[in-house]
Amino acid sequence: MNNNNKLLWGSVLLAPFLVLCAWLAAGLPMELQYHPKTRTILLIILLIPLCEEIVFRGLLQNELASYGRLRRTLLGLSWDNLISSTLFTLVHVFYFDSALLLVIELPALLFGYFYSQYRRLIFPVLLHIWYNAHALLVYCLVSH
Repeated sequence: MNNNNKLLWGSVLLAPFLVLCAWLAAGLPMELQYHPKTRTILLIILLIPLCEEIVFRGLLQNELASYGRLRRTLLGLSWDNLISSTLFTLVHVFYFDSALLLVIELPALLFGYFYSQYRRLIFPVLLHIWYNAHALLVYCLVSH
């Protein structure tokens, strides 16, 4: 198994691990504290990840990558990924507590990494959907 496949599987397995950690930290609640409506679920899990990845990977990261100097890497991450992921995280500051910025930035860097590697939106979109589904589950379990 090559390193990209290992990183992809690690990225996929990280989301359920984070849900487990949040669930344990909340004292193992056995019932959902929040029951989202179907349209909320569809919006958070499907529409938002698709739109965000089109904007931040398909448009912004792709445009930044067209400047050859930004394709260089820092610790294995391209500058176009670092810039677009940081802007992605800054946009989320308006909606989430600043304590969650690292939880948003790390997956964003993973989404951008896979876009940089394969130049296809399918990988970041599917990972983003996976992460949002797990984030919604955490919210439903631990919100008061």
